[in-house]
Amino acid sequence: MRVYRHLPHIPPFCRQAWRVPAIVLILLFIGTFAWGIHLVRDHADQLGLGMLNMTPAATADVNAQGVALTQPVAQTINPIRVAMVNIAGIRKAVNGQEGNYVSTGSGVIINPKGYVVTAQHLLQDLAEIQVRVQTPFGPRQYPAKIVKVLPQHDLALIKIVSQDIFPYLALEQTPVLQVGDSVQAWGDPLGTEPIQRVGTLAKMDLTEPVQIKGTPLTHLMLTDAVFNWAQNGGPLVNSSGYLVGINLAVEDGSGRIFGYAIPTTVLVTHFQEVVTFVHKSSPVSAANPIGEPLFSAPQPAASTPQARTPRTADLWWQKVQGLLGIDLGKHVALTPPTDSVGAVRDPVHKTGWLILGYTPGNFLGLLLLGFVSGISGGMMTMGGGIIKVTGLMWFFGYGLLLVRPVAYLTNIFMYGAAMLRYQRQGLLKFDQCRPLIPWAMAGMVLGYFIGNVMSKTAIQWLLGGFALLLGIKMLVEITEYRVSSDQKRRSMDEDLSPSGKDPAWLIWLQRYFGNRIEDDLPPPEWRNAKARHGMLGLPMGIISGILGITGGVIEVPLQRYIARMPLRTAIANSATLVFFASIVGSMVALWHGVNTGSFEVHTPVIMALILTPGAFVGGMVGAWLTSVIPLNVLRWIYAVLMFIIAIRMFMS
Repeated sequence: MRVYRHLPHIPPFCRQAWRVPAIVLILLFIGTFAWGIHLVRDHADQLGLGMLNMTPAATADVNAQGVALTQPVAQTINPIRVAMVNIAGIRKAVNGQEGNYVSTGSGVIINPKGYVVTAQHLLQDLAEIQVRVQTPFGPRQYPAKIVKVLPQHDLALIKIVSQDIFPYLALEQTPVLQVGDSVQAWGDPLGTEPIQRVGTLAKMDLTEPVQIKGTPLTHLMLTDAVFNWAQNGGPLVNSSGYLVGINLAVEDGSGRIFGYAIPTTVLVTHFQEVVTFVHKSSPVSAANPIGEPLFSAPQPAASTPQARTPRTADLWWQKVQGLLGIDLGKHVALTPPTDSVGAVRDPVHKTGWLILGYTPGNFLGLLLLGFVSGISGGMMTMGGGIIKVTGLMWFFGYGLLLVRPVAYLTNIFMYGAAMLRYQRQGLLKFDQCRPLIPWAMAGMVLGYFIGNVMSKTAIQWLLGGFALLLGIKMLVEITEYRVSSDQKRRSMDEDLSPSGKDPAWLIWLQRYFGNRIEDDLPPPEWRNAKARHGMLGLPMGIISGILGITGGVIEVPLQRYIARMPLRTAIANSATLVFFASIVGSMVALWHGVNTGSFEVHTPVIMALILTPGAFVGGMVGAWLTSVIPLNVLRWIYAVLMFIIAIRMFMS
């Protein structure tokens, strides 16, 4: 037996010096546990842990006139406090300078799954949205995504990206309120110490418009309970603690703030298709498994609480704010109602019968949007995706959180039918598409996750860029038609003198954006077949994943100039790749969205089911229009529409 004498002797484990490391680990464990207890006790003062008798919460210090000042609320569990959130985030970059962290106002959770209602103008300058929520362990910050915005009412519905369950406020329908009723307006400037004031309703259903970011708002409530910028977007509650409105602080030229509130009837009318509201005394049902709110809200008390020393965690947070340069965004509106602005009437907001959770107007609007996008696809075989995506953003206010999965789902039905039609016509070359499908699927998944981290502004610029490319393509095809017509006339009339040559830039555009391809143009050589397949399939998948559009504006030229396919075959192959990529994109988007708490699975599915029938009918109408209207007229209409979309995207 060979003996290695140069190796040191290693004693058995039981004889090693294990006691010192074990003692250190035990001390670290005890220290961590003690620190956790300290944090819980530190934040228990604000949420009232250990005082679960649900005694009424005091309001704030009052002045001689009995008006509440900006002081901390009482040290009990207050359902309004824990349902109210602070809206913050990173400002958009301006002039190449990175945006700083800013607190813009408040919001209120209206559903236990983390749906938050706030004022839309608080989010306009934010590249990233952060929501600070009160938890039993202190304030916690969550990322949030826009679900739907209503610029005409300065309202936004955002979703906390989390599967946590959150405290929330139930809604009281505002028509039960009367002028002179007592209300309470809350705000959260930093996510630490709330402010509030008890006031009264001075007016109901205002018809005089209030200008906010240039948008006149009507049907507001006037109240003296709102007095501070931080109350913007926060909850207005009645004497029973139920939500009756969303606060708006309006500042005039002299710095005076007027208080308004958006009634909850507006919330229900415009957001009920994407979120389930819990109303006062709501019965437990399949649609509302929660029933009553998590907490029974307290009555405003008249006692004055004792001032206390700020908590250690709050002092630390305020110190960090100073080090990081965190700013307070005083997002107040400008100019209260004046006689110079005419009255603007909104439609009456009331809940009525619904179709798949949508009001009849929104249901028909989605059908019409699907119809218009289908016409575009039927006429020009591309561009329908851009119309669908931009329409969902413009006219309905949906955020990209929902728009992209809805677009993926509708593409499955639309392009699945198109693929079968092209196959029956003998245009589809499936053998040539088969090696490209995995690349398109991989590009779709990659594009989806890239789109999740991209800002809304970047995606809007990309959409505008593709709309601009489609508009240019239509103009190039018009010039091609003119050239072919001139050549035909010269062949019929030998005495016709030849026209001058087209400029070099127009020839270049016709070569790479037009429908014709020069026969003498040599095909590109590829030494690696996989590289060729990747170039044909991956770009279309990435663009589709990021934007939700079909990517035909990319794939058709690739099929033409790399695979040397005839135009109609290139379109058929492109539709096939879109179909398979959309299947994978839908599965990934739904799985990721549900598992991260971004949305509920039924929301994009129902929306896609409403859009699809209109898209089918629109596709047939678009194909019919190409037989009755001159093709160049359709191209001009299509080009103008694409340029309008591009301008809107670049300027928004």
